[in-house]
Amino acid sequence: MLDFDRLDDKAVMITGAADGIGLALAEAFCSAGARVFLSDIAGDKLFQQASRLACASAVCDVTDPTEAEAALDRAWREIGPLDLLCSNAGVFVPGTLLESSPEDIAFQFDVNVWGGLNVCRPFVRRLRESRRPGHILMTGSEHSLSTPSYLRAFPVRIYNMTKHCVLAMADCLRAELEAESIGVSVLCPGPVTSGLTENTAEFRPARYQSTASGEGRAPNLLEGVSDELLNRIAGLYQSAPQAAATAIEGLRRGLFVIPTHDYLLEDAEARFREIEQGFEVLGAS
Repeated sequence: MLDFDRLDDKAVMITGAADGIGLALAEAFCSAGARVFLSDIAGDKLFQQASRLACASAVCDVTDPTEAEAALDRAWREIGPLDLLCSNAGVFVPGTLLESSPEDIAFQFDVNVWGGLNVCRPFVRRLRESRRPGHILMTGSEHSLSTPSYLRAFPVRIYNMTKHCVLAMADCLRAELEAESIGVSVLCPGPVTSGLTENTAEFRPARYQSTASGEGRAPNLLEGVSDELLNRIAGLYQSAPQAAATAIEGLRRGLFVIPTHDYLLEDAEARFREIEQGFEVLGAS
């Protein structure tokens, strides 16, 4: 497995790198002396940040396996064999499970789940061909670990499902790759300041736009929410650099699940207690 105590000898590719956690990861790795390749669907923002950081970059829609592979291959050529892939691209569309449009559902699954797999496959293939160790860092969410109790009243159901899938995908990749010196971690952040919602709307491809009249309109996330809860949520936010620093520390410590907020443990423990209860009540052995 890779040693992340040193970063100045690492080559890193980051998807969703034009903003938020992806950009903060890029800044942190660059500051530590790593060679960094950025990719994002937001071309102008990507090139601006890549120029500022003096990094190679490529526009990439991770939902397209051909584009994802081309970006990965370009990164491998331009900064050398990659050590770490940060699969960070993600989108968020509010909506309920029973009322979200097919386009909203497809958009979130195609980016958050299949987009991650689309970049992981060529990365692993390259590592195998060159017989190199490597590591995958997938950006999940607090929604990977539970349905957060403080957000149960909010219509974020499809997003929650996709982030559960990210954790499952990371766990499956870990099982597939553990004998090949290829590690996997999943970052599970709570609220982090970023442009996720705005970028999702601005860079949503036309094929994911709903054509049905009145269908797929985003519900009002704040409708009926008390000022007390809004204030509580506001107090939970971390900066993207804080989340990136936690991610890198988690890599250094060899963690599979990398949480950013202490309160996430409460919901995770509540879920585990429900699992325990099932065994206790049914006498499973």
